[in-house]
Amino acid sequence: MYVFTLGREHWKRDMRITKILWAAVPAVFLIAIALAVLGPGPEREPKVRLRQIVIKSDISNREDIERARQEIEEIYEFLETGADFEQLALTKSEGPNNATGGNMGWIGMGILPKHLEDAAFQLEAGQYSEIIEGRVGDEMIYRIFLVEERRNF
Repeated sequence: MYVFTLGREHWKRDMRITKILWAAVPAVFLIAIALAVLGPGPEREPKVRLRQIVIKSDISNREDIERARQEIEEIYEFLETGADFEQLALTKSEGPNNATGGNMGWIGMGILPKHLEDAAFQLEAGQYSEIIEGRVGDEMIYRIFLVEERRNF
C-alpha cells in the first residue's frame, strides 16, 4: 500500500515497474519450465562411454612387470577370441572400477592424460584398444579400453 504523501511522479514510475514485472515474471517462469523439461541444450563436446581393464605392477620389480605384461597380453588374446570385455574386467582387472565391469562412464576431452585420451578418442563404438602402457608413480600400468558409445563426433 502506498502512502499518498509521495508525489504523482513516483506513483507513475512505480506503476510502470509494476507493469513490467507483470509481464516479466510469467516469461521467466515459462523459460525456467522449458529449461527444466528440455534441458540446457545440446552438448557439443565430444565424449566417449568407456570401460577399461587395468593390470598394475611394481616398477622396481622386474618379475612383477613381466607378470603384468603376460597377464594383459593373455586378456587381449581372450578379447581377440570374442570374450566379453565386461566379464574380463570383473574377473581380471586391478583397476578402481573393476566391480562395475571397468565402467568409467562418459568421459569428455581434457579429463584423461593425453596419451590415454588419444587412445580412447580414436576408437569407434564397440572397438577396444591395443594394450596401453604407462607409468604412474611407482607403478607400471597396462590398460585396454573399450568404447561403448561416442557422442558429438
